[in-house]
Amino acid sequence: MRSDRFMAAGIIFIALAITLFTTDILDPIITPFTHVFLMGSSEGKDVIFFTIMGTMFLLAPLFREGGVFGPQGLDKNTYLYISAIVAFVTYLTGLAVEVAIRLEMGVSPFTTFISMNPAASTSLTHSHVFKASLSPITGLVVPVSSGIHTGSSLAGHIPFLLPVTIISITLIYILGLLSTGDRRDFHVAIVIFATASTIIGVIDGGLFSTPALVGLSGIIGMSALRVPFSPGNLKIPALIIASLVVLRVLLGIMGSVPGYYEVTIIEPSGTPSLEGLHVISEERKGDKLILKLSPEQNEMVLLDRLTRRLDGRCSGFFMTWNFFSFF
Repeated sequence: MRSDRFMAAGIIFIALAITLFTTDILDPIITPFTHVFLMGSSEGKDVIFFTIMGTMFLLAPLFREGGVFGPQGLDKNTYLYISAIVAFVTYLTGLAVEVAIRLEMGVSPFTTFISMNPAASTSLTHSHVFKASLSPITGLVVPVSSGIHTGSSLAGHIPFLLPVTIISITLIYILGLLSTGDRRDFHVAIVIFATASTIIGVIDGGLFSTPALVGLSGIIGMSALRVPFSPGNLKIPALIIASLVVLRVLLGIMGSVPGYYEVTIIEPSGTPSLEGLHVISEERKGDKLILKLSPEQNEMVLLDRLTRRLDGRCSGFFMTWNFFSFF
């Protein structure tokens, strides 16, 4: 791919990002496609994804052979190794913050936290702490009327992570560009795609999210690629990603409480409407209301019902998992 083709690809992706941000005309076409690898794809994810892809295509010629920042210093694969390490450390930091939030509140780590006004969720298996840390910045750019969720209500419940988020994302982005070097054009496109997916995983989802796993697959896979190609090159990358997928499933199973749902409501105001929720028990502890609900309902459906019932009636709530409710 010559520089002009990289430039053309970059312009197309940025045009897509601008169109998605300003109008809904392409949503029915683009979102079903990006949903496959971004999972739970929203307009916000799509805009960020295409912006990252577009800018990287525009800048890639500067880091290619003959470019201002062309191949020099470390090997191209070393840059990807470092990028993978930065991503892993960032993901693990997010998991540590998730655990810390729950320890501070005295609830199990294996719970989903919903903060209110506006509602935003986060958990070990799908973390939004880094998205929330960016909300002071994204809130200046994204209007409330856009419908794009910035996780702003979570910001008050997490440590100050903004510098960590910005540094990590910037490093992954730059390392991705530095690794383009003398790669084949098609391989450069894969690196850019993987880098964009990894950054999306940091912002929205965390280590066990689909974009994180897709992005890490690309980064680790490309860093292990050798010429001539041998399937054996991909054994370790495949093992790493497979281990993360298995760990995600085991985490969901081992962290589940199949006998009931325990809901811990933080700072409830008034008496929440619990009609039709099949309450087994109810207990007040300080500024918390602890409910045990029947397990005979789907976890996601119950989360949605509770979010609507508790809107404006508390600062947030935690709910235990029930992996088996999906079957």
